[in-house]
Amino acid sequence: MSADVLNLIKNAMEALGLKYGFMEYKVNAGEALPATYFVGEYHELESDGEAGEEDTVFILTGFSREKWIRLEETKEMIKKYFPRNSGRVIAAGSDSTVALFYGNSLPLPVEDDELKKMQINLVIKEWKVEQ
Repeated sequence: MSADVLNLIKNAMEALGLKYGFMEYKVNAGEALPATYFVGEYHELESDGEAGEEDTVFILTGFSREKWIRLEETKEMIKKYFPRNSGRVIAAGSDSTVALFYGNSLPLPVEDDELKKMQINLVIKEWKVEQ
């Protein structure tokens, strides 16, 4: 996964008005953790090497101290932004094209009764032109 794709995801989360951090969510001194926020990570899949395509699953983990519906609402926003069928196709730099799709989601149990957690998986296909 390229840094360009990581920036595309960061920009998408900002466009959606969602608090987000890659691998961890950092707060500045004196700030409180937001009531709802997301942390991203990725898992590259083995490529068959055809047509220069790389496949990745990008995992957005949402945390909320609000009601479950808040995570469900944000999931729907993400699902709409990255449509499952058509995806969002973006040129990433001068040598690659990226398609991002909503994959699936699942609520995750946590030991803290006040904290809700949901995993949202995005499917990413990246095509690079070898130079």
